[in-house]
Amino acid sequence: MITKQQLKLIQSLQHKKYRKLHGLFLVEGTKMVQELIRSDLSILHLIVTEPWQRDNPHFDFNGVLPEVLAEHSYKPLSKLTTPPGILAVARIPEDNFKALWLQEVVLCLDGISDPGNMGTIIRTAEWFGIRELICSQDCADVWQPKTVQASMGSVFRMQIHTTELSVFLKEVGTKHIPVYGALLEGSDVFQQVFSPESPAVLLIGSESHGINKSLLPLITDPLTIPAHALSKAESLNASVAAAIFLSCLRRKQ
Repeated sequence: MITKQQLKLIQSLQHKKYRKLHGLFLVEGTKMVQELIRSDLSILHLIVTEPWQRDNPHFDFNGVLPEVLAEHSYKPLSKLTTPPGILAVARIPEDNFKALWLQEVVLCLDGISDPGNMGTIIRTAEWFGIRELICSQDCADVWQPKTVQASMGSVFRMQIHTTELSVFLKEVGTKHIPVYGALLEGSDVFQQVFSPESPAVLLIGSESHGINKSLLPLITDPLTIPAHALSKAESLNASVAAAIFLSCLRRKQ
């Protein structure tokens, strides 16, 4: 039976400080928990409400034993407007990013602070076959509930690292691997010829500030998505831009 102390710890995981302290994160919702169960991540707690258990008799727990709570005990654990009645607590995988391997295309994110954008980019990256994501230290926490939810489970399957991008990109430069940067001024991405299976880095910055100026000299191939002549928009959403760039990068010539 789950204790009051454990319930208090679960509540605290809404905050980055305690996620980092305990190395744990929350997952809510039937589909999201199912994706978590199917992943290789370690699950510490799986909690369901009595009504959820009654309405989902055929849910596949894959051997994970759920704790059943009354609705009034479950509700404080959820920050969703309509609590789904099922949540899990899992271990944050160890970030073992130490050396440059770069056998394939890697996505780098600089200053993506919006958790919804972050989650959507993670989901989009998986769609295009990206397995490694490298984030600057001021990116949104990928394990916060909003990011996890927006990723629709992709965050459970990706290798995600946080590091100093300038150090990483300088090392990339020593290997003569192209660094494509998403900028407002650059070559037309639709005209660029890529080698979709060769090692490369795609660097995406925040939609409000773009790529940090200190990283610009480390970009070997600045690219842009040309706006339509009738457009008056200043920029694209970062997750939309990432999807367009990845689509172009992965297309077969």
